[in-house]
Amino acid sequence: MTSQRINQVSAHVYWLPPDSTTDRPVLGAVVGQNGTLVVDAGNSPAHANLLKSELERIGAPAPKFLVLTHSHWDHWFGISAFEVPAVASVETRHHLEELSQLDWSDTALDERVEAGLEIAFCRDMLRKELPDRSQLVLRPPEVAFRDRLEIDLGGVTCRTIQVGGDHASDSSVVFIPQEGVIFLSDCLNADIYHTPPRYTPQGVYGLIERLRLCPGEHYFWGHGQEPMPREELDDFLSLLKTTARLVENGLVEQKALLQAVEERLGRPLGEADVEDVQAFISGAQV
Repeated sequence: MTSQRINQVSAHVYWLPPDSTTDRPVLGAVVGQNGTLVVDAGNSPAHANLLKSELERIGAPAPKFLVLTHSHWDHWFGISAFEVPAVASVETRHHLEELSQLDWSDTALDERVEAGLEIAFCRDMLRKELPDRSQLVLRPPEVAFRDRLEIDLGGVTCRTIQVGGDHASDSSVVFIPQEGVIFLSDCLNADIYHTPPRYTPQGVYGLIERLRLCPGEHYFWGHGQEPMPREELDDFLSLLKTTARLVENGLVEQKALLQAVEERLGRPLGEADVEDVQAFISGAQV
């Protein structure tokens, strides 16, 4: 496990970089006059405690709120380290209520992977991060919102907005308007719970429309090593929207689709772009 230090992106906003060793995602912290709001609980108590120790090191106020962006394990399994109210969408809370009742032993995980209810990647990362889960304590969020919720921390405001998307229909983002910072978490990713990964026009259109409510300068992906500037995000959204329209109009042959996307974007596609376009083809074949 690599050693991570918290970074500051604006006057009130900090972030702890991800660690791909065990699929630790980005964790955020918004520091106001009346306390700190944490974005996501991390994938284990150890991950959560690393963030807490870093906040203490820089002299930030103790966490007062915890926002969960969606219900995937790597953003939630550290919740027992926080003795503050957890906030999530109604849909996320519903999922987490169900997940908190599951058996998370090795045997149970293997059975769910075999049944197609879990994917091998998440099982394997979970085992690496938490080899012993006998004392794991999971609790659903205490506070749930519909559509959006605004929290005033004193001198800075956080807006939590449910945006959906193919990766997880319950995905929410945390927008700090005064700072121009948005924690996207995993909302822009494809659906990885099917093989191969999938995007759909329906999932993409709704997501892009919701993200228009969050104009900013620094966008944090859930597992991105650096914040994404607005120009880079706009380019990626153009890729998604362009591909979605072509697929919706019946263009699903790979070579022709890739060529059409390149022509409309006016640039060559990189390796990651090609994978994203292929994910639309996979989604159309369902």
